[in-house]
Amino acid sequence: MKHTLWLLFLWSGTAMAAPYPATGSSALTAPEKGLYFLHKGFTLKTAGTDWVPVSNSEQSVLDTVRFSAKDKKSGSLSIRTDKVAKSATLEMYTKKWMRDYPNYGFEVISAKNFTLNGNPALVVDMLSRAKNKQIRQVILKNEDRVAVMTCLDDKANFSKSLQNCNQIMKSFAWASSDSQEENPTPVKK
Repeated sequence: MKHTLWLLFLWSGTAMAAPYPATGSSALTAPEKGLYFLHKGFTLKTAGTDWVPVSNSEQSVLDTVRFSAKDKKSGSLSIRTDKVAKSATLEMYTKKWMRDYPNYGFEVISAKNFTLNGNPALVVDMLSRAKNKQIRQVILKNEDRVAVMTCLDDKANFSKSLQNCNQIMKSFAWASSDSQEENPTPVKK
């Protein structure tokens, strides 16, 4: 009887534990809490929206993460980061892309510099008339990192998607180097 209880105790303890730390129902994996991307050097919250990360069956070459509404009937928001030279300015980085947008069929409606959570940022609104799509990009730079957030939807539905995109994008914050050292990227085995 003692051995059965001990075995049951061991079994129940391991059955409740996550197989890896910070998985399952952890606050670290809950996108609404904003810590989901800490290992990538930033935080981003989905709180107040019904948007969730969309699983990508194939690994993205650009290491892009996408979000969309749970019902998947509205647009999407993608986030990707790039490494750049520390000496490169946000203007230098975006100048190239601004020049290339028309070659990809995008008409730039507006481009405006602003500050997002204490960091310089650029917001670019575009249209793709051929595909009837509307896009908003927010580009941020911090030291040697650039983050590009892209909101995309059909032109007719864009204003609804943009409300959710803006709410999520406003929560973007670069992580301090202290928090990155405290939460290093896990080593893959």
